[in-house]
Amino acid sequence: IVVLSVMIISLGKNIYDNINQDRNTNYELRVSLSYIANKIRQSDKDDALEIKELHGVNALVINEVYDEENYQTWIYFYHGAIYEMFVDEETRFDLSDGMKVVEADLFNIEEINHNLYKFTAVSNEESSELYLSMYSN
Repeated sequence: IVVLSVMIISLGKNIYDNINQDRNTNYELRVSLSYIANKIRQSDKDDALEIKELHGVNALVINEVYDEENYQTWIYFYHGAIYEMFVDEETRFDLSDGMKVVEADLFNIEEINHNLYKFTAVSNEESSELYLSMYSN
């Protein structure tokens, strides 16, 4: 009976750990896509968004003007994470220079049409998608 009790407790712990891992993965996916949605909504202006390639990686580029200077926020996937980099328009940088936002197995950016974007994030074999339309167009 003691052996059976230990086996049941061990099984229960494994189930609990798996549920927690799935919950954490789901949370990270939702947070990463919500973060991107909020960044885009803050900059919802004509021609503020574009998709550019940097060192073979597609990146979402948010163009902004502060004090009559042009700046860009780059959001991209690099080495198992979604990164962000804020630079003035002329600055060159490496993918490793950005700030890690959240870990992910995959992050894909796609422009469906002129003002509709699709973002896909994958982590631990779970995926989440976000479709976002710009209102200013």
